This record gives sequence, C-alpha cells and structure tokens, in this order.
Amino acid sequence: MAHHRIAIQGVAGSFHDIAARRYFGSTGQDIDILECETFDQLCEAVANNTATAGMMAIENTIAGSILPNYALLQAYNLSVIGETYVRIQHNLLALPGQTIDDIHTVQAHPMALLQCRDFFAKYRHIHLEEAFDTAGIAKKIRYENLRGVAAIAGYLAAELYQLDTLAESLESNKQNFTRFLAISRTANPISREYNKASIGFRVAHTSGSLADALSIFKRNHINLTKIQSIPIIGVPYEYMIHVDMVWDDISDFQQALREFKPQALELKVFGVYKEGEKNIDLTTKHRISVREPDDPDAPHEVLEPSKKHLDGRMHIQSWRQWIPPARAIPQDYIMISGPCSAETEEQVLETARRIAATGVASVYRAGIWKPRTRAGGFEGHGTKALPWLQRAKAETGLLMAVEVATAQHVEDCLKHGIDILWIGARTTGNPFSVQDIADAARGTDVGMMVKNPISPDLELWIGGIERVYRAGINKLIGIHRGFSTHEKSKFRNHPTWAIPMQFRERLPDIPLLNDPSHITGKREFLAEVAQKALDLGMNGFIIESHIDPDNAWTDAAQQVTPEALQELLATLVWQPAYGTNTHQDTSKLDILRSAIDRLDAEFVELLAARMHIVREIGAYKRYHNMDILQPARWEEIMQKRLAQGGKLGLGEEFIKAIFADIHRESLALQESS
Repeated sequence: MAHHRIAIQGVAGSFHDIAARRYFGSTGQDIDILECETFDQLCEAVANNTATAGMMAIENTIAGSILPNYALLQAYNLSVIGETYVRIQHNLLALPGQTIDDIHTVQAHPMALLQCRDFFAKYRHIHLEEAFDTAGIAKKIRYENLRGVAAIAGYLAAELYQLDTLAESLESNKQNFTRFLAISRTANPISREYNKASIGFRVAHTSGSLADALSIFKRNHINLTKIQSIPIIGVPYEYMIHVDMVWDDISDFQQALREFKPQALELKVFGVYKEGEKNIDLTTKHRISVREPDDPDAPHEVLEPSKKHLDGRMHIQSWRQWIPPARAIPQDYIMISGPCSAETEEQVLETARRIAATGVASVYRAGIWKPRTRAGGFEGHGTKALPWLQRAKAETGLLMAVEVATAQHVEDCLKHGIDILWIGARTTGNPFSVQDIADAARGTDVGMMVKNPISPDLELWIGGIERVYRAGINKLIGIHRGFSTHEKSKFRNHPTWAIPMQFRERLPDIPLLNDPSHITGKREFLAEVAQKALDLGMNGFIIESHIDPDNAWTDAAQQVTPEALQELLATLVWQPAYGTNTHQDTSKLDILRSAIDRLDAEFVELLAARMHIVREIGAYKRYHNMDILQPARWEEIMQKRLAQGGKLGLGEEFIKAIFADIHRESLALQESS
C-alpha cells in the first residue's frame, strides 16, 4: 500500500486532522500527518515535496471564507484535487477519572470559547483561558498530566490522547461546518470522474463585464456554488474572482471554458475534482484510521460510528412488528393514506373514519406543516391540528403519520403521540435539516420515513436514511415519490424507476413504498403507476385520500375518496411482496418478466417519441440547407449519455453500441423525411 504524508495546519487530533484522515484514509491510503503551525507552512510543505498532499480549510458556515487561503493557492501554484466537509463539534476533554465538578480551568481557542459560552454559563466555577490550538491543549493535558484542566476539542483528540469526554456538543450553534480542500502539486486530469471545479479569473474593470462572463456558465448548464472576490495585493480596487462550480456533464464544463477564455484577462483552473460528500456523519465520528501518539508503529485502529454497522448492513426492526396490516390489501404490504392537508377537525376525523371503515390503510397521514413552492397558499395549521390526529387515533385505532421539517416539529409530534414521522422531499435535499430531525428523534421509539429528494440524487436519499439510522432509529421506511427532471411528462414528477431500484439494491433491509399521488399529480394515473410499483417489487403505498377531493385545500387533483381508493386497490395485480418467502420462489421469474415487459414498452414509446422529433429536425435541416450529419452535435450527445450511463452503472461500450444504432436510424430518417 502506498504511504502518504499529509500536511495539516495544527496538531494531530485537530479538525484538520479529521478532515485529512476522512478524505485520504477513505481511499485506502496509508497516511501520516505532518503538523504545520501556519497555512503558509502547510502550502510550502506541499510545494517543496515535504508532504505528498495537504488538507486546508477554505470556508466555515459561521466565520465565512478564509480569504488568505485563496491567495495561498495562487501564490504556491497548487491544485485542488478534492474536498470534504466536517462538522465542528466541540467536546469537553480531560484526564480520565474526573467529572465536570473537578474541572477548574478550561483552555481553548477564543472562537471555541465563544461558540460554547452558553454551556459554560451553567458552570460558573470554571475559569476560561484563551489558547492558540484546541487539539494542542488536549495534547498538553495528556503529556503534562494536568488534572483539573480541560480542553475543548473534537472526538479524535480524545481518542489520540486518551482523554475522557466529559460533555459532547458544547457549541450553541449545531450547524457549524468547515469545508476543507485537498491540495497537491499535481492536478487531476479533466475527465468524467469529476463534477466540480475551482477557478480564479480577472475580467476588464468595466460595467457588465463580470455579469457577461458569468452568464457563459449559465448558458452551459453550470451551477456556480460559490463566488468570492480576492483582493490583488499591490493593485488597489482590483480583484481576482474565485468561483466554485458543479456540472452534470464534463463536456458542458469544457465548452464553458472554451467560451470563457476570450472574456478573461487572466484565468487559472485551480483544479477539477469530485464534489465533496455532504452525507457525512455530522457528529464527526467516522470510519478513519489513527495511530496512537505514543506508538507511531502501532497497527491502525478503525473507529466505528456504531456497532450496528459491523456487518455492513442496517439492522432495522421488521415493519410487521410496528405497523399492523390493512384489511383491504394483501397482508405482506404496507398501506398509508389520508388527506394532503389537515384542513378542519371534522375533515380529519371523517376521513379517518372512512379509511378505517373501508380498511384501505392501517396508517393515517395528514399534512400539518405544508411547505409550499410559492408563498400565499395554505401552509397548514401547525400544532393546532395535532390534537385532531390524537382524536382520530383514539376513535379509529389507525396509526398517525406526519411530515416534519424541523427539530421543533419532531418535538411537537412526539408530545402528541404521533407514531410515524416522515421527512419530505424538500427536506431530504438538505443534510443539515435531516440531521436536526434525526437528533431530535434520537432516543425515541418513533417510526421514520424518508422520501427521495426532489432532484434525482440517490446518494442524497441514502444519506438521509443513514443519518436517521445513526441517530438510533431502527423503524425505517423509504418513500419513492418521483423526481423533478424538467422533462416534459404527463406526470407531475418523473418516476425514474432506476433510482428506487438502485435504492433497493443498496439498502435491501429498508421497506420501500411508492407515492403515486406525488408522482402523477392526477388521480386518473394512480393505478398505472401503482401497478408498475407492484411489478417492481415495492412494499406498499402512501396514497392521498380526502372526503371531498375536488374541494381539497391543497393538491386536489391527485386525491381520491377512501371508497375510490378501495376500488383502485382492488384493480391491481398484487405480486408476492419483496422480502417474503413467496417472493423468493419460482414465481419471482414471472414477476421480473412482467416488470421487464412494462419497462420495454415504455422504452419503445420513448424511442418512437425521439424519432418523431428526429423527423422534425430533418425537415428543419433541409429547409435551411444544413448537412444531415453534424459531428460536433453527435459527439456532444455521446459524451452526455456516456456520463449519464456511468452514473447509473452501465458499461461504456454498451452505451456506445445502443446510441450508435439510434444515430444510424436517426440519420436514415432525416435523409428520407
């Protein structure tokens, strides 16, 4: 195994150390940490080959951008090869055998003391002293055997210096994150493996020049995630503009650079790299390798975030142990139903009564807090409606499920005996919010469901599940509610069936429900989508029902009455559910063949639609005397589809062969049209 020395600012056990081990250790590299007093020394160590690479903080959610470090990238001509994010969690560390009452002095960096002042306001007997380095104080306490003195540092300092953690998460603001850049003398090559870049440039100091330059990236579908102006030393009122950007297709980035270069007086690509994983363990405890400080030759120790992960699988409670079956459907399936919004007490109670009477569901869902795309619509009654659900539960025996978006929502629901909480699509897309919800539910017996994010991002969805699981919640369900792809479709949200199937492959122990209400947006398409979900082996449904759907206050078009839902469910061909013994027998072949038939039919329909557009393009080319064959356009199509196929696990040669045939047929149609 290759051995690498990684330069950091600070001492072993610092947050820079955590970031370095998280990033470089995850690649399987055997690493040593080179401690540097300053960022300048860090960059010097990388530049002169004393270190293989470096890990350098670049921005913090509280303190903002670290401007001098942007200048160091330029001054040392270093390249960015990656990034990682770390939550800055402050713990109180001291020699073993002590309690907080034994501590008379706490030494820490002034910023750490400021962030933890609310905690220490409760311990007036503790004297606070400013120091330069938080992890350095932890090291000092260990090697000088300082009893009665404590440090504020991260969990890794406790592990390295064998200190007890007297209290965790002292910080008042739990949303304190630092972004770190992995830097090297050698840049990554531009390839489909990477989807993010950091660049620096100057443009003419004239009106509109910056806006015109940046519009090039918009035109090429590049998302600018950060724009930072950096003063140019010695040139007053002149700035280098630093921009971070992400893309879906590397060819878009390449084309944007080609168009951008003529606009820039100066352009520096600091590096292309893979966007940092934001679905991290936000308590900072992570699988990383460390060596004990007093024995540099000792074997690596792997820190586990939880003993539950030792076999690589999530050990969750079977849904059959906490969700009773519904009468109107096969017993191997989960069925959840109720109105989009809890509008009035009578509407909530009457809908619950009719659902219970028809037996279409065993869990009742209702929106209490309704996040709307635009302001001005009905956004729910909030906590006022929770007692209505309590009464519905008492009268019907149905379990109650509510969408939550904040920690306070969780607390309010738990106070009112809500059985199941679900994280909506908008919230799943924000890892910080998901972590807040998971932390609020920590230590409870509540069930949790996580909907896929609005964007077709499998990792973001799985990351939401992992956060909740790591908070100790073992009653878990995933919900497939479709994705916003901005493609024309008869559905409100595109099903993109490949993503839930990959979810099932990655997390086979998590029940997966389909939400045809939000996929279709129209009640007439519910049965079509529900049947396909059954054919693909999903474990049940969450479908909206209302006593008067046409007059519902939200999403009227996609809701049905409980009686209409009962009729719809009766029309479905129910397959043996995924995970049951029946599903594993020879009938599974028929189920999979049925799923293939449906997907093949959809594939042929899409091909026909594509060829219809091809004919229109052919007519346009003839009218404008254009060549039928457009090599640049064909190359652009192929590169985009190869990038997409790679993300979905499809082989490059397979994609090339398919699209070569499609291209030949397209040219033939354009010639003959």
